[in-house]
Amino acid sequence: MIKTLYYYYYLFYKKILRDNESHLLATLVLAFSFSLLLIMTINISMAYFFSKALGYYEMIGINVLMIFILYLTLHRTGKAIKIVKEKPMFFKNHVLSILITFLFFAATSSYLFWGSICVGNILGTR
Repeated sequence: MIKTLYYYYYLFYKKILRDNESHLLATLVLAFSFSLLLIMTINISMAYFFSKALGYYEMIGINVLMIFILYLTLHRTGKAIKIVKEKPMFFKNHVLSILITFLFFAATSSYLFWGSICVGNILGTR
């Protein structure tokens, strides 16, 4: 799944935005998407089970940690170039892969908008 998401993020930055650092941007955006997914899971779980929420510094720390991990595993090792050469897809379907990648990005990014409302409702502060 990560390989396919990386590949389609890379294609977006290479073909659509025509950026000259497509590999690095794809790594950063994939790390950001996964950090938002992780933050969402931790924050909602903590609010529901422990009546606490993550602070800003914890969220930033998770984001920086995910960027660092994916940078080291994908970009620094050269694995990103191998992924682009493989051209992975979901179910061997280009259109479906684009749709799943877009929905993943939209779903994780939407947490920026509804996350505080959801956690606030769980904690009773809204």
